[in-house]
Amino acid sequence: MKQIKPGELKSLLLEVAFKGGLPVMIWGAPGTGKSQIVREAAQEYGLSMLDLRLNYYEESDLLGIPVKTEHGMEFVKYSQLPASGRGVWFLDELTHARTSLQGLVFQLLQDNAIESYSVPEGWRHFVAASNLASHRSISNPMPSGLQSRFTGGHYLLVPDLEDWTSWATTHGIDSRLISFINYMEKMDRKPWLFRMEGSEPILTPRNWAIGVNYAIQNLQGKLMENAIMGMIGEENGIELIQFLKATSDLPDTDKILAGDISWFKSQHDPSRYYLLISSLAKEASRRPEKLDRILEILLHLNDEYAAQAFSLIAKTLPRKRLIESRFLSANLSRFKEILGGVDVTF
Repeated sequence: MKQIKPGELKSLLLEVAFKGGLPVMIWGAPGTGKSQIVREAAQEYGLSMLDLRLNYYEESDLLGIPVKTEHGMEFVKYSQLPASGRGVWFLDELTHARTSLQGLVFQLLQDNAIESYSVPEGWRHFVAASNLASHRSISNPMPSGLQSRFTGGHYLLVPDLEDWTSWATTHGIDSRLISFINYMEKMDRKPWLFRMEGSEPILTPRNWAIGVNYAIQNLQGKLMENAIMGMIGEENGIELIQFLKATSDLPDTDKILAGDISWFKSQHDPSRYYLLISSLAKEASRRPEKLDRILEILLHLNDEYAAQAFSLIAKTLPRKRLIESRFLSANLSRFKEILGGVDVTF
C-alpha cells in the first residue's frame, strides 16, 4: 500500500477523487486527520460533504425502511441522502461496518445507486476511510470485490512533522506546543507527534491539536498540569510542562521585528530557538507584510535553525508572496547556502 503524507493526500483527493471522480480509500490510525483532510479538500473544491460513520449505521439507513403501500412494498429512503447539488460521500469506519452494509457500499461505488436511489451527478465523488488491525482498533477484512471498486487507489496516511507544523501554524495551535513537538522529535529517541507503541499513551495529531492545545491556552497551574497528564500520560506531560515553564526568556517577537536583536548576542538552549522559529512563522502567516523583516531576522540564526524557519515559512505563505519579497531576491545566494545548496526557486 502506498504511504502518503497529509499534504500529499489533500492534493491527491483534489485531482483523483474530485476532479477525476475515482473512489479513494484512506487507511490510517485514529487521530491522524483523515476526516479533516477530506473536509478541507472538499471545501477547497467547492463540494459539500456527507459524513457517514458506517459503524453506527444499519442496512436500513441506506436501503430504506420497507413500507407497504397501495403500490406494494416500497422503501422510505434515509432523509440525508443527497438529492441535488455537488458533494462528496465520506464513508468513514468502512471496515467496522457489518457485511451487509459493505455490500450496499459496493453497489454505491459500482452503480452510483442503492436499489431505487440514484446518486445525483454532482455527488458522484466517494472517499472512504478506516483503520488497520495494527492500529489497535477494530478492523475487519475488506472483501476483495469492494476493495477493487476503489479505482482511485488505497493509501496509508502517515503523520508527518513538517506537514503538521505547517498546518498548526495557520490553524491557531499554540506556538509553544508546535515548538515542543518539533524540539522533542529532534532531541528524543521516541516519536512525539504520533506514537502508538505497546502500553504507552497514544499520541496523535488530534490529541495535540484539540486537547493539549486547549489546556495550554485556557487552563492554568495545577489544573492545566493535571489535564495535560490525563491527555498524554504523566511522563509525557511532565516533559511538556517543564518545557512550558522554561519559556520565560523567549524573546519578545514584536521587539525583534522592531529592530532589537540583543537576544541573538548570547547562546540559548535549543528549545528557545524552536520557540522563536514557531513564533516567527506564525507572524509571517498572520502579518505577511512583515515578511522581509522576518527573513532578515533569520540571518541572525545559525544555518540549521534558519533553514527550518525558512522551510516552515515557505509552506505557510502563498507562493506569490515569497516571489514578491525584495529581501529574498537580494539575498537569494545566502538563502541557498543556508538551505544546503538547494536551488531556491518559486
